[in-house]
Amino acid sequence: MKTKALIQGLTVLSSLTLFSTLALPGQEQGRPEANSGQAKVYVFVQRTEAHVKRSNSEVFEKAMKDVFDYLKARHVAIAVDEFGGRNHAESPTPMATVFNIARDAKASSVLYVVVDRPAMKWLKMTARCYDMNEKQLWQVEASSGGGLSGAHGLEVTTKKLHEELDKRIGKEGLPILGASEPAAQKQ
Repeated sequence: MKTKALIQGLTVLSSLTLFSTLALPGQEQGRPEANSGQAKVYVFVQRTEAHVKRSNSEVFEKAMKDVFDYLKARHVAIAVDEFGGRNHAESPTPMATVFNIARDAKASSVLYVVVDRPAMKWLKMTARCYDMNEKQLWQVEASSGGGLSGAHGLEVTTKKLHEELDKRIGKEGLPILGASEPAAQKQ
């Protein structure tokens, strides 16, 4: 009886070991260190208190989705928070927390995007890029105050933000998939 239980236990253990070495759909097989040379940016989208008061969460969600979809379409290498998928907040989040998440995600830079609703504009988005020493590398802004609706403001603002980000993609802070970290960034 003990021998049979021991054999069943070893069979289960070997099955678990085999399962843990297989890649799930969408995962790369191999060692995690294989892509360690890939520079990646951790993207965090923050909703301001003014946006909470003067707009709705749907606009924030659309703006956030647009940022991630746009960067992915441009093949920007994005670091992912594997622990909890934390990539946005609708209430103030300390920058120290954002950088801690970025470090855990093995990012080489942080793109901190703020979604705001100033009193005289439909929408304002500010993207600040930082190195992992918390030094700001650059900042771009886009906003819209014209038009008859907030939907128009979102469309105009994201289009302007895309134009500004296009100038930065593949350069300091916004690495492209497959590109290793530039020597000038390593310190």
